[in-house]
Amino acid sequence: MKKRILILSLSVTIIGILLISVLYTDIFYRKSVDTAKDQLKKYSNFYDSTEVFDEAGATALSEKLGGIQVTYLLSDGNIVADTLGESGVSDGEEISEALKSGEGYAVRADGGGKDRVYYCFRLSVPVQTPQGEKENCLVRLSLTLADEFSAFSGALPTMIWFLVLDILCCFGFSWLVSGSVLKPVERFTKDAATVREGEIRTDTPELKPIAKLMNEMNADIDKKVARIKEDSRLEKLILDSMEHGIVIFRDPSDVVLINKTAVKLLDYEQNEPIGLFLTDKEISTILSDREASLVYRKFSNKDYALRFTFGEDSAVLLMTDVTETLAASRSKDEFIANVTHEMNTPLTSIRGYAELIEANAVPPEKIGDAAKIIRKQSDRLSNLIRSIINFSAIDSDALPAFEVNVSDVIGELLPGFEPKIGQKNITLTSQIEPNVKVITRRERLVEIVNNLISNGIRYNKEGGLLDVRLTGGEEPVLTVKDTGIGLSEEDKTRIFDRFYTVDKSHNGSGGGFGLGLAIVKKICKREGWSLSVDSALGEGTKFTIVFHQKKEETK
Repeated sequence: MKKRILILSLSVTIIGILLISVLYTDIFYRKSVDTAKDQLKKYSNFYDSTEVFDEAGATALSEKLGGIQVTYLLSDGNIVADTLGESGVSDGEEISEALKSGEGYAVRADGGGKDRVYYCFRLSVPVQTPQGEKENCLVRLSLTLADEFSAFSGALPTMIWFLVLDILCCFGFSWLVSGSVLKPVERFTKDAATVREGEIRTDTPELKPIAKLMNEMNADIDKKVARIKEDSRLEKLILDSMEHGIVIFRDPSDVVLINKTAVKLLDYEQNEPIGLFLTDKEISTILSDREASLVYRKFSNKDYALRFTFGEDSAVLLMTDVTETLAASRSKDEFIANVTHEMNTPLTSIRGYAELIEANAVPPEKIGDAAKIIRKQSDRLSNLIRSIINFSAIDSDALPAFEVNVSDVIGELLPGFEPKIGQKNITLTSQIEPNVKVITRRERLVEIVNNLISNGIRYNKEGGLLDVRLTGGEEPVLTVKDTGIGLSEEDKTRIFDRFYTVDKSHNGSGGGFGLGLAIVKKICKREGWSLSVDSALGEGTKFTIVFHQKKEETK
């Protein structure tokens, strides 16, 4: 504060002195010009029209006037005589004014760093010049003046003395002010900063209202601080524990609030703009239009819904993981497409043959074939409906589990696949350890074995291999391996989704309904078993189930 007072007082007085000096220099200069003009006009009265209008006459007039410059000129500006040796043509403004009004003035630099004041008057009678008698001849008189800068420089020594005196006065003023005004304030500030408990006190009357106000503010400060800390803690806890990402921002470079989820998803660094807002054209347009919008983007192989809402001064982005929702939607669409086609094909056949029989358009010897086709298509519809019902019934099955011999179940089911195996000339190998038992329900194991082996046949190559193995131990392992068409990377991520099929033909010759492996996965998840798949496109597929044992519930 002392330095500020000193600097302020010095600045004000120094600027004042400089301004006054410049102002007085200008006034003095102007006054000097006016004085010179008056003096030159008086000198013009000393001109003697009887003298010859030549160099000798000009010199005589200059000596009479104390040696000032005297110039004789013709009306066209040609110099007849000049006491300083000027020659040629002069076109100064004082000449043009003298020709117009009889006299004229001008002030200009003489080339030597000084200013000259020129006064020119027109002679009223013809004069005898070396060129002969001439009319409207001119006489010009001039005096040298110091320019403004020279005048200012001349005043510098006096200004320096004033500045030294000013600095001393400012030091004295600062010392007085700091002693009478600043010390009580400093003492009060120090006391207020060191007080931890109790009231702030002061003996200075002017500071007592401030002390009272500070005491009133401090009375409730602990409670407010505790409340703010608690609110901040809860806010941080809630925001950081949210699965959703949330961002409150004014613009891409001005983020007001962002939680951990959003920081991770957006790869956000503090004090940096949000890159997605600048690089994504659709989002940039949304921010420019400031209209509530919903867009979908993928982060770390997951789908997120980005919902933008806008207020007067800020905007809010809510990022929600919709991976499962979109996957379910895709599965639903595929299911509708599969089921619609699967149901439509047999229904069309059944209806067509029924209409032919009804119209007696089928020969008697062909009625049996038509009935066989109707029955076959009806079985296909029944199988589709049974698969859907089985999938839905897994979670709602409240029947108790018991010990089931997996070896016996596989041994009973394998012969039933021989016709299909024979149709594709598949070689079946099996290594089944005897008396391998797990705690479950028999119908669940039947579903698993049927679906895995059916897939191994359905998607196998003509003349391929199918290997079924069951090993015992504390955690039995079942593997079903084929040398079929294999799975792509996309198929491997979705093969256990409901209604998803590798074969998209829907002709019933290869692909199923897309529920078999979904049922297998659902049963394994319910029972606590591990299910995995190992496959390469064109090289075959291997499914592995590890039966993690649990205690027998009922026998």
